[in-house]
Amino acid sequence: MKIFLIIVTAFVTIDVLIVSYVIWRRSRKKIPEKELQKVQKTWKAIIRQKDKKHAILDADKLLDHALYLHGYRGSLGGKLKKATPLFKNINKVWAAHKIRNNIAHQINYDVDEKTYRNTMMTFKQAFRDLKMFK
Repeated sequence: MKIFLIIVTAFVTIDVLIVSYVIWRRSRKKIPEKELQKVQKTWKAIIRQKDKKHAILDADKLLDHALYLHGYRGSLGGKLKKATPLFKNINKVWAAHKIRNNIAHQINYDVDEKTYRNTMMTFKQAFRDLKMFK
């Protein structure tokens, strides 16, 4: 019985060390300056677009890319679930992503000026939360 407890303790200790290492690696992932500048340049191009729907679609794609740079893989929804602690208001980020989904999947979905501004401000805050913007 004593040997069993020693083996279980060893495995639990190893598991804790592995999980701690993975969390530590993710938290210290530094994004190269060149990639940060590319994201910032793309954002500036997105906000200059005249087509509101296209701008929201592109902002959502850029958020997906930013999370990829942070080490998250999978769909944007999956990335958002994993990266929830990084955002000040994850519910607003989800709402912005849902606006994108409505644009992509509903025929004649209308984006009024207020919805557009709120959605784009949410994306901008998400990039700030990810430390993509200064």
